[in-house]
Amino acid sequence: MTLPQFTGDAGPFVDGARRAESLGLDSVWVFDHLWPLSGGKRRPVLECWTALAWLAAATERIQVGTLVTRSSLRHPAVLAKMAATVAEIAPGRLVVAVGSGDEASRAENEAFGIPYHAGTDRVAQLEETVEVLARWRADDEVTLRGGFVTLDALPPSPPGGGFRLWVGGRSESAIDLAARRAEGWNAWGASPERFRAGAYRLARVAGARKVEATWGGLALIGGDDAGAAAKLGSRPPRLYLVGGPERIAAHIDSLADAGASHVVLTFPDSARPESFDLLARAVLPRLDARRARTSARDG
Repeated sequence: MTLPQFTGDAGPFVDGARRAESLGLDSVWVFDHLWPLSGGKRRPVLECWTALAWLAAATERIQVGTLVTRSSLRHPAVLAKMAATVAEIAPGRLVVAVGSGDEASRAENEAFGIPYHAGTDRVAQLEETVEVLARWRADDEVTLRGGFVTLDALPPSPPGGGFRLWVGGRSESAIDLAARRAEGWNAWGASPERFRAGAYRLARVAGARKVEATWGGLALIGGDDAGAAAKLGSRPPRLYLVGGPERIAAHIDSLADAGASHVVLTFPDSARPESFDLLARAVLPRLDARRARTSARDG
């Protein structure tokens, strides 16, 4: 699950990561925004990568990752060095999911004096960022002369990378890029039907390469469906997965049937422990029971 990052109080953020780890969840994630998309520039937010380094040091077993780090916010070589550094702090636990952002990010970039890339430039800039990250882990020296990045025999440091690379985005270009150069693809908010189509394309383009298909999205969980619906309030229901543990488990199961190997949930009330507890203690046992029934049936 993602952590309560849109705050000026860092306590619940790192406490949430420790709580997720103690409850046996698989991973915790941070967004990469310089201001929250909801609430504008007056609303506080913890910066993605400095917060991620703190999480890496504050936890021991749980995976940590970005969903997604925006390719335009940092020079790709600087981003690669940051990722390799966090991977040294949390060996084998870091996932760098990278995406281009979209039109909703334009004002944020421009307010901080950072170029915003639109149209085909946005796709090309993302591709070059992914290329740098991939080469940082594999090459002794990185040389690249592209439209957005120029590197000349740059030795990766820390060496070896040590992080996994995902590409986020529902477009065909993002899926194809993940299939060619990453270990994972994430489709934020996709319906099970659209996710299935994307996972099929991912597998077809990847061929013999193993690339996992993953899902992320907004969710509201309650002790039952009515309790979850009460949390929705004036939020647009089409953007949220809403329900008690049984409904949430059923939806995750439908995503697994569509090809998802990892699901990342974002709870608006993640600063409170209730959603963590319900996910770990009520949803996961239902998923385990479903898997056991499926294995018994198939066996």
